[in-house]
Amino acid sequence: QLSGGMRQRVMIAIALACNPKLLIADEPTTALDVTIQAQILDLMRDLKHRVGAAIVLITHDLGVVAEVAERVVVMYAGRKVEEAKVGPLFRNPRHPYTQGLLGSVPKLGSSLDGTETRLQEIPGLVPSLKQKLQGCVFASRCAYATDLCRSVAPGLEEKAPGHIVACHYALKEAAAA
Repeated sequence: QLSGGMRQRVMIAIALACNPKLLIADEPTTALDVTIQAQILDLMRDLKHRVGAAIVLITHDLGVVAEVAERVVVMYAGRKVEEAKVGPLFRNPRHPYTQGLLGSVPKLGSSLDGTETRLQEIPGLVPSLKQKLQGCVFASRCAYATDLCRSVAPGLEEKAPGHIVACHYALKEAAAA
């Protein structure tokens, strides 16, 4: 019998063995220790460079995203809310949900200087996908939401070169965290 982590590694090995041109990896590093996680990510990078594979990485782990991704699509309640290259997205998130996600990640060494830094939380609950959502899917949790947000779903707009956001009031610059 194999543990969950071992089964996960076997499945990843099987997927990588045939040198696919497209690899869709849904939470490939969940439940793996950091050493094995690094090995799996190295294997995926090697596959990308060796055979020119495209990798679609589905994950909630922003550390993995920062390390591996070139371009990021942030989804909320099944809808794309922001898309950009990884650097600009992490430095200057435009959608309030993306800002909340990045604000909820612990910062390495943030308390070494004696100051305590609280993690941001995103208030409220994710909406039920069983109901038809009207307006912006993030409006019930957004500090910037207006009646427009609650009634009209924002379209995807390019707010900066290559930086696409679905928000009526997309932030020009990232708010100071």
